Amino acid sequence: MKFSSVLKNIAVVGMLSFAILAPAKADVNVRVDALSGLMGVANIQVDFGISTAWTLGPTFQYRNRTVDDYESTAYGIGIRENYYLNGNVFTQGWYLGPSVGYIRATVKRDDSVHGDIEGSASGIAATFLAGYQWMWESFNMNLGAGPVYYTIGNVKVENGDGTYDEEYKGYSGLGIALEFSLGWKF
Repeated sequence: MKFSSVLKNIAVVGMLSFAILAPAKADVNVRVDALSGLMGVANIQVDFGISTAWTLGPTFQYRNRTVDDYESTAYGIGIRENYYLNGNVFTQGWYLGPSVGYIRATVKRDDSVHGDIEGSASGIAATFLAGYQWMWESFNMNLGAGPVYYTIGNVKVENGDGTYDEEYKGYSGLGIALEFSLGWKF
């Protein structure tokens, strides 16, 4: 299955979930992950209250950075649910947060022999966080951790004039996801 098809499926499931499950007047919480920010990644998550104990919402990540001759750009989009163990969304307490997302990364470099060389890859990540949320009026803070499984497709490297064209085998793995986010509930 192509990654673009997976991305479309994630988007469709997310939009249908919002349309079917969201109440007429939903509370919304917008969070920014501070840990990702320290690594130069903009990571924004939006939570819509869909029941007394569940939230559902999109996640967005973006990074654009140049180091030496390498320019890297990456973005991600996904969907995340949160289940609040105390039975009440947007309150202080423990939560479980499963999510799935699509990731795309590109690295470019101006090579003196081959000209502009570009490498790109796409992948999918599934995360299951467990954490605690502190809530003050509308400001809130989440601290969590859990496993993340990722799979990255083949890495395609080529230059603009077609004289350099390589493909490297993708990879999959298991890691640890951390969350320290600051949010505002509307």
